[in-house]
Amino acid sequence: MNKKTIYIIVAVLIVIIVVGVAAYALLYNSGGGGTTSPTPTPIVGVADATTLQFSANVTSQGQTTEYKWYGKDIHSSNMTIRVDFANYVYIMNASQEKSWSSTDSGATWTQGNFTADWISWSPLWTGYVDNLAHWSGSGNYAYTDPSGEAITLFNISVNPTIPDSTFATS
Repeated sequence: MNKKTIYIIVAVLIVIIVVGVAAYALLYNSGGGGTTSPTPTPIVGVADATTLQFSANVTSQGQTTEYKWYGKDIHSSNMTIRVDFANYVYIMNASQEKSWSSTDSGATWTQGNFTADWISWSPLWTGYVDNLAHWSGSGNYAYTDPSGEAITLFNISVNPTIPDSTFATS
């Protein structure tokens, strides 16, 4: 081998080493690789939520009924709630002071008496939401209400995207 070939090989090796050291320094010391700690997304509690969705198993006198609850604009005077159980569905819109009910899982709707429906359903919603203030943020939450009914809240989702169609009656 002549001197010229040796100089070329040494120069190529030096370039490879410099590029390797620079890549290592960039990846492991100044970002782009290694271990970084992203800023965690803050967890929103039920008290600060604007939407809420959950199911409730209510056991009274040995009979359990499952209810599915949806709420938007919660904690405001514009709240809209929906409750589904068996083949029944109720939707109450506080901002419009209107309610609707269905006895065929939402296939057909009848305008209801908002005041009567709100008096019947709003305290249940409020009771469940108030009890969810004690929820750990994961899993189910179970308690016994003052009347002795066993309540299990599950499939709890805080601030989910609930489609407007959930609250539509047409």
